[in-house]
Amino acid sequence: MGKLDTLAGIIASDGHITKNLSTIFVINKDKEFMGEVVVPLLSYIAGKEPSKLTFVPSGFGTGKFKVYICSKDLSKQFVNKYNIPPGSKSRTIKPPQNLTLDESMDFLCGFIAGDGSVTHDRTRPKIEIWSKSKELIIWFSLVLKKAHIQSRVFEDRKRSKFLVRIGKKEEFKKFSERYEIPHPQKQLRLRAF
Repeated sequence: MGKLDTLAGIIASDGHITKNLSTIFVINKDKEFMGEVVVPLLSYIAGKEPSKLTFVPSGFGTGKFKVYICSKDLSKQFVNKYNIPPGSKSRTIKPPQNLTLDESMDFLCGFIAGDGSVTHDRTRPKIEIWSKSKELIIWFSLVLKKAHIQSRVFEDRKRSKFLVRIGKKEEFKKFSERYEIPHPQKQLRLRAF
């Protein structure tokens, strides 16, 4: 697993880079994922400790966990290599360019850790990735095709979102045998199905 590529996928889905490129935030509701995956990745890649993991209450009775790290160099890497825009990114994010297939798959797995799901429809397991960026979802589909994994792209007009789904059992099996999602609960479900 390419640690930088995986972290870039996590930042692209659950992260935020400040406009002045000084700080990278990651916000997610899963404390285990944040503590066991995100914090160690940030620390390893930046070469310094990120902020303490803090709880941020939300207006819906639940909350999320937040961590940040100040690193202009790392921010520039995410912007330049992975096309993650500073500031608001949900609609404007573009696919990374010039990545190898392995780098692209690590980025994709990192994105699944943030904005993806591993579930089942009746007895059929499926992996779904959501985004408001149609361009990014189509790119994910093309990356999966290069990895010889079939997927389908859908549009949810009500929510103004797009999704790519790995929905056939044999394609799900191929993915689960070759790749790892850097999210403890999602990886557990991937293996269990």
